[in-house]
Amino acid sequence: MSNHAPGLQSKGVNVAAVLYDPPAKLDRFSHKYGITFPLLSDQDSSAIIQLGLLNPNYDPSSKYYGVPYPGVFLVDSKGIIVGKFAEENYRDRPLMEDLIQAVNELD
Repeated sequence: MSNHAPGLQSKGVNVAAVLYDPPAKLDRFSHKYGITFPLLSDQDSSAIIQLGLLNPNYDPSSKYYGVPYPGVFLVDSKGIIVGKFAEENYRDRPLMEDLIQAVNELD
């Protein structure tokens, strides 16, 4: 996503990621990997649950509880979700080509 963020931003699309990790860990991660878009901490996974991305394979007592499925949402300038790309297998990620096509179709 980092490689494509500038191209998406040139189309008026802002990129942000929601993760269940604490802010300090996200800050270290973004510096280590040169992430230039916001990484938003959702430590209680409330947004992850509301968005339907919670991976149910982990018991609430597990340290991995709260891990989301990989997903991308397209949200318009009014805050309305106009596109959702999500996979239940963590190894499968939304294809950038599909996201770019969906963004182009919004115009």
